[in-house]
Amino acid sequence: MKRKNNRRAAWIISIVVLAAAALAIWRGASFMREEAKQDENPGMSEEAASVEIPEGALSILDDGAKPNDDTDDLDAIQSTLDRAAEQNKAVYIPPGNYRLSGILRVKGVKLLGDGADQAILTSTNPENGSIDVEGDGAVLSGFAHVYETTVERGNGANDKNSITVRGATNFTIEGIQITKSSTAGIFVGDESSKGTIRGNKLEQTGADGIHITNGSTGVTVENNTVREAGDDTIAVVSYEDNAKTTSDVTIRGNDVGYGSKARGISVVGGENVKIENNKIRDTEMAGIYISVEKEWDTRNVKNVVINGNTIEHTGTRIAAEHPNILVYASQGNIDDVKFNGNTIADSVHGGIGVWGSGDIGNIYFDANKLENTQGLATNFKSGIIHSEGNIGF
Repeated sequence: MKRKNNRRAAWIISIVVLAAAALAIWRGASFMREEAKQDENPGMSEEAASVEIPEGALSILDDGAKPNDDTDDLDAIQSTLDRAAEQNKAVYIPPGNYRLSGILRVKGVKLLGDGADQAILTSTNPENGSIDVEGDGAVLSGFAHVYETTVERGNGANDKNSITVRGATNFTIEGIQITKSSTAGIFVGDESSKGTIRGNKLEQTGADGIHITNGSTGVTVENNTVREAGDDTIAVVSYEDNAKTTSDVTIRGNDVGYGSKARGISVVGGENVKIENNKIRDTEMAGIYISVEKEWDTRNVKNVVINGNTIEHTGTRIAAEHPNILVYASQGNIDDVKFNGNTIADSVHGGIGVWGSGDIGNIYFDANKLENTQGLATNFKSGIIHSEGNIGF
């Protein structure tokens, strides 16, 4: 009897061990599948939170917009937006594809859809298709904006952007899918302030993916994905003919590059900019670019902090010979730029460059890691370089 009990106990233990092993294998396979998905779609594994449509929101259907046909819905949607501004209400885009023959103006109103896979606005005029954001407190969220066709970037007119922020305050652009534009994806100008650009997906823009300029201030750009931009993926720019310097911009948690035609994240004239915890990969020019350019008559750069970013395989354009990180001045002054805890890897033309005929002051490199570099690890031709605790320099 005792031997039978021992056998039964051994049999039970074997079953438990086998079940635990199977569970471990299943969990491990699930983890590997999830990692594989994230590797296939870096930065796109998390969906934006669903948009809450406020009670009493005005539907664009009420003013005659009709989804999924060949009629122009511009006037109907503009009418709804205008009524909403007067009544202090939000505007709802029901599921469907709506066509826009010209510029749509959103002035201090919330324009909301059920998600970029549900509500789609399609611009049919490649020269005149921007969604313009104006006034105070405007919100764009939960829909896609697509250009049916595009034209050459040409003069870079803002009318050809996907979204243009024109002097707006306290604005939010969140959970928007932007596919194609003749110029920029999201353009922030005219001294816009206190804005958030979060969780958007942009691809195949004719110019920069996200461009912040013209003295705009207090803008946060976070958790966006930008692919195949026609110029820089995210750019902070100040021109000498602007009344003010673009300043106080935070760029964090973005996943950008993937076939983009110029730089990854750039500051070409600007002050008080933070660039942190971004992933930058496969851009034709420098992954991070800090510059004052004579060619474009841009303003000085001061107080830029670049923390915890990963910059991989950038500067792929053979003729440009950009390193993964480039600090460059052809006029003016760059000063007080700090690189802390960044990983700089798999370069094509070198790890880090600091050069140019302009005045380059203090550039700090602390605890950065540089690996798998083709060309020079560092190429410091100018500037006052401070270096401590770095690996691979």
